[in-house]
Amino acid sequence: MNLNQSKLSVQNGITLIIIISISTLFSCRSSKDLIFLKDVTNNEINRGLPAEYILKTGDILYISIKSMNPEVNLLYNPESNMENSTGQGYQKYTTPSGAYLYGFEIDPEENIKLPMLGKINVSGIPISQIESVVQKKADEFLKDAIVKVKLLNFKFTVSGEVRRPGDYYNYNNSINVLEALAMANGNTDYATIKKVMVVRPVPEGRKTYMLDLSSKSAYLSEAFYLQPNDFIIVQPDKYKNFQLNSQAYSLVLSSLSVLIAVLGFVIPKL
Repeated sequence: MNLNQSKLSVQNGITLIIIISISTLFSCRSSKDLIFLKDVTNNEINRGLPAEYILKTGDILYISIKSMNPEVNLLYNPESNMENSTGQGYQKYTTPSGAYLYGFEIDPEENIKLPMLGKINVSGIPISQIESVVQKKADEFLKDAIVKVKLLNFKFTVSGEVRRPGDYYNYNNSINVLEALAMANGNTDYATIKKVMVVRPVPEGRKTYMLDLSSKSAYLSEAFYLQPNDFIIVQPDKYKNFQLNSQAYSLVLSSLSVLIAVLGFVIPKL
């Protein structure tokens, strides 16, 4: 190999490193890829409405009824007479076993059976209206009753590229995907928020939705607001494997750079 050929080989090696470095640079993600709803403008109104969840057999309700009758208060609110007055008595409802033991389950005939009030049929009733239904029944037997009803088995699961995957419980009438991700401590740096899947149980089996949370179009999906037993999966970005192995790539490139530098120094002297 003559001197010109050696120099040409060194130049080709340097060119190769430059090409690889540029390719690596362009394969890096932009921070814009992790911005939620980035096409929403200031003061813009988006009318995403939660789908009404209809109560069904097996749902478990927290029902509190307070009135002027102390016996009723003790019957429906046993935690109010506990020595522990710090509010920890309510925590017994916030576990699956506690909800099963202390909540009121809707039976196969879609009734709830309440002490003193008897059966209440909840067939076809949305969760947002159940409190008024129980209130109406309580007013027939009690004076100045105050009723509070919550769905205890509103569980959803968050998995994939989030910082704290797991099962979560919602005690409000509605919750959306963004709030669910916040409960899971947000997405990881490897997530693609353009592909967030929601898997929803339906009578026929499972229905899947793919949400693009970088766009306001997510508001329009019927899966933006969650329902009990929904499963949210945050997909990984296509460059995840490259990002995970970036240190190995950097080491290889550094070794090649050193090798070519040595060759460039040694070959002209041969």
